[in-house]
Amino acid sequence: MKRNRSGLRKQIISIICVLISVMSIILMGISYRAFYHTYTNFYYDKALGIVKMLANEVDGDRIAHYVETGETDEAYEILRKRFDNAKANTSGLSYLYIAVPYEDHFVYVLEASTDQDNPDNISKLGDVFEYGETEYIYLLPDIQAKSASTQIVYGADVGFGKSISVWAPVFDKDGNVAAVVEGDYVLTSIEKEINFYVCRVFLFLVAALILITFIMIRVINTGVVTPILKLTDYVNSYQKSGSTPEPVKCKNENEIKWLADAFDNMIVRIGKYVEDIRSITAEKERIGAELNVATQIQADMLPSIFPPFPDKTEFDIYATMTPAKEVGGDFYDFFLLDENHLALVMADVSGKGVPAALFMVIAKTLIKNRAQMGGSPAEILGFVNDQLCEGNEADMFVTVWLGILDLTTGKGMAANAGHEKPAIRRAGQNYEFVRTKHSPAVAVIEGMKFREHEFELHPGDSLYIYTDGVAEATNAQNALFGDERMMEALNSNPDASPKELLQNIQQAIDEFVGDAPQFDDITMLCLKYKGTGSEGEI
Repeated sequence: MKRNRSGLRKQIISIICVLISVMSIILMGISYRAFYHTYTNFYYDKALGIVKMLANEVDGDRIAHYVETGETDEAYEILRKRFDNAKANTSGLSYLYIAVPYEDHFVYVLEASTDQDNPDNISKLGDVFEYGETEYIYLLPDIQAKSASTQIVYGADVGFGKSISVWAPVFDKDGNVAAVVEGDYVLTSIEKEINFYVCRVFLFLVAALILITFIMIRVINTGVVTPILKLTDYVNSYQKSGSTPEPVKCKNENEIKWLADAFDNMIVRIGKYVEDIRSITAEKERIGAELNVATQIQADMLPSIFPPFPDKTEFDIYATMTPAKEVGGDFYDFFLLDENHLALVMADVSGKGVPAALFMVIAKTLIKNRAQMGGSPAEILGFVNDQLCEGNEADMFVTVWLGILDLTTGKGMAANAGHEKPAIRRAGQNYEFVRTKHSPAVAVIEGMKFREHEFELHPGDSLYIYTDGVAEATNAQNALFGDERMMEALNSNPDASPKELLQNIQQAIDEFVGDAPQFDDITMLCLKYKGTGSEGEI
């Protein structure tokens, strides 16, 4: 898929433009408010100074006479000229007048005018102005306090728009407020000045925006985008060819250079890692092949042809071994010592994997070779124990159940070296555990003497021996299969043939364990005796 190589540049430029635009709008807003506030305060202070000065020039004792009689005099005309000159020459006020305040209205005494004013818009002596909200909120409290304006008051006039209003009291000889002098600045001209200033600021910001954007684009393109594109080509080249390309060179010592150096180091490490993986994979394949051979060798060492002795009708036997890994430490064995004696072996080597398998081979070979030389199970295990203790630096050991059965009588001798207790089924009954005193495991203590005991099987009786991998099979909830479930599986069809019996147990284990991994070898052997003899125990 073709990728847009200018995508990052466009995104950065867009972000810069948006940020600068937002900053420009904010700065213009702040500038406008600050400028507007400064101008209005300036004109407020100017107007307030003028009305205070003029209020001091008004004779408060004559104001009531003018309002009551509606007649003017020479002093009134002099006062008018003073106000007209103040409006025309010094103040620049839009309105300037004297009024007598009452509770809900005030009465005009005089209003200043200039040649530019429309005479019809000039209030005359005796004209009444009804108070609005502004007068109630601002004017009356100041009059009651005998104070001039205490804050900027923004008013509105139908003919002139927004305005700033200020006033100052005129006192009579008794110190009472006889009138107020009020002045108004219409904000139209002020706002024109403010708007002109804002336009200049806006044009300056636009020019600055264009300049800053251009500079930042150049800097980002040279210092960020171009090196990143080179890094992209660098990585793509490595991805396509698999060979290490020429390193990206960055002039400036900054984060981009550090990133380029990190890419260089990463690609070198990846190359080394790939070579290591290839070597490890080849070694793993070799080990896997050898383990497959070892698995086959171990399987071939265990009796796997059933029935093993077709000409022997005194018994039926079947055994299985399922290792947890490629090779395991469990093993079983059965072999004829002579025409009438059958040796049965079930063993479990400590540990897992290859070490356990090697120890298993030695133990199995020693047991079989020594058993074929003659002797009781205790003697056989004693010999094997001494042999395995020599040079056992790994401190490995093996639990063993070893029995020798006389096929003609059903009598036998057995020794249990730390192994699981066997189970026996008498003809027509269920399987039950047979508990006897155990000896320590083989290869634990050199010179150990092992216990042995007699047992006897009758025609129809069955013997079941196994390793701890059966009872200790674990499901996903870390629950054990256990002796109770094993016994239930044995007695679900106790009269089954040895092969069917082991299949039933394995099925029960598989259903219980589910998808949980197998942690231990599972080894089982079942023998059904068909000869005759007297009852005994294992």
